[in-house]
Order: sequence, then C-alpha cells, then structure tokens
Amino acid sequence: MELINKHFTLDYWPESGWFEGRLREIPDVLSQGQTLEELEEHVREDCAELLLDEEYVRERGYTHLDAADIRNADLKRIELNRYQAACAQLQALSPDRAEKVFAYIEDLVDLEALERRADADEATRRGEEFGPTEEEW
Repeated sequence: MELINKHFTLDYWPESGWFEGRLREIPDVLSQGQTLEELEEHVREDCAELLLDEEYVRERGYTHLDAADIRNADLKRIELNRYQAACAQLQALSPDRAEKVFAYIEDLVDLEALERRADADEATRRGEEFGPTEEEW
C-alpha cells in the first residue's frame, strides 16, 4: 500500500538570528529553529504532538489529520514579511490573550495619535516663536 502525502504550507520568518514559523493549516502552533531545516523538524514534531490530544483535535476541527500526516507531509515554504509574521503570531494566541494584545495595541495607537498632536503643536509654537518661514514671506 502506497502512502499518500498531504501537502501543508510552512509559513516562516527570520527573528533575531533564528527562524520562527507555523503550519498555515494548523496556525495554533509556533515553533523556531536556528535553520529552516531545524524549524521544519520542530514544526512537524510540535504539530504531530498536538494532534495526539483527541479533545483538542475535536474542538479545533482537526479530526481529518493525524500525527503521521504531519510527519510525512510535503511542506511548501513561504517566507512572510514583518506584517504577515505579526498576523501569524496573533493567530496563535488564545482568545483571552489576544484580547489583551489588542487592548495594548489600541493603547499604542492612541498614544501615537497623542504624540502626533503634540509634535504638531510644538511645530506650530516654533513657527510662531521664530516668525514666518521663507516660504511664507
């Protein structure tokens, strides 16, 4: 009997001299490795181990997969840019953890808007202190 290999996508990105990544089809698991080969090995191990948890598999809808599928799969490597990598990392968070991260991001956005306003005010004050610029003459 011939084994039929499944195909999965390994999303990866460089991070501080290492590679981090996940299987696109099982986004819950992030792994890392010093090389792409090591990352691939860790992703396979971590995802295969996750699929041994029957309750988790049922809850997440992975009943069509088993550990052997992951170990024997053909992986297509896709390098993500910083934005895509950040999205991939957010997808791996639990719902309550994700809520905290989004609240933090919201705070940062508000702080950035406040900084822009403060910079604009400061620039306006500087313009008033030094008089009109050459373009305004």
